[in-house]
Amino acid sequence: MHALEQQLRRFDRDGFVTIDGALAPAELRRLTRLTERLRRSQPASADGSLHALGFVAREPAFVELVDHSRVLELVCAILGWNIHMYHCHLDVHPPAAAAGGQWRWHQDGGRQNLEVETDPRPLLSVKVGWFLTDVARPGRGNLRVIPGSHLQNRLSRPERADLPAPPPPGAVDVLARPGTAVVFDRRVWHARGDNTSRLTRRALFLGYTFRWIRGRDSYPVSAPWFEELSPVRRQLLGASATADGHWLPVDEDVPLRAWMSERGLSPRPG
Repeated sequence: MHALEQQLRRFDRDGFVTIDGALAPAELRRLTRLTERLRRSQPASADGSLHALGFVAREPAFVELVDHSRVLELVCAILGWNIHMYHCHLDVHPPAAAAGGQWRWHQDGGRQNLEVETDPRPLLSVKVGWFLTDVARPGRGNLRVIPGSHLQNRLSRPERADLPAPPPPGAVDVLARPGTAVVFDRRVWHARGDNTSRLTRRALFLGYTFRWIRGRDSYPVSAPWFEELSPVRRQLLGASATADGHWLPVDEDVPLRAWMSERGLSPRPG
């Protein structure tokens, strides 16, 4: 079975796929340096953590992740060619003094989960988590998921979300070595675990959705660095060649369509 087909089957079954070694060693070192540079430029939080929204706009050198070849084919196979990166965040979490245990379980999408009346909810977006730190053991701020939960709209939760509580039944820690990418359905119930190790957990998250859904991040389309990007990268960062291109795209609006065709890729039937 083709590797992409295997990934799609795992994604449909579990709601997430782990891609080991998605980043080459040189890429991993460069992205770690960029992450630390951005972290040092931000005001320090009380616990030393950082949750930086729209980090690609803050540091354009991160743009190499937007169309990274190890994940873009899978993202396109899931969502198709009329997509953009609507949201990204960079997270740094130093070791915590103790496990907090707060309830962090959620589905991505915000108001989509309240205002779209289907069961299960529609896919709408996927997110890619790039792990720069070794989280191959539990207790390192791992991404935690409930496999298969992307098809359930509700999750029982404790009465007090601010107090320690056991994880939901079926929850697992995603174990990932540095350079691993995790592609997950926005609907899969997930959370960040506590980092009780001696390592600082660094991870980058990029969310992809259809171009007719408004982005949370915005990019300076007239900036010199943006104009120098490839057509595919410009599309993925929200650019459109025509006024109505997000709703009724022509070829100039969606160079990703030709990119997929060149590789023999086609989105799955809706």
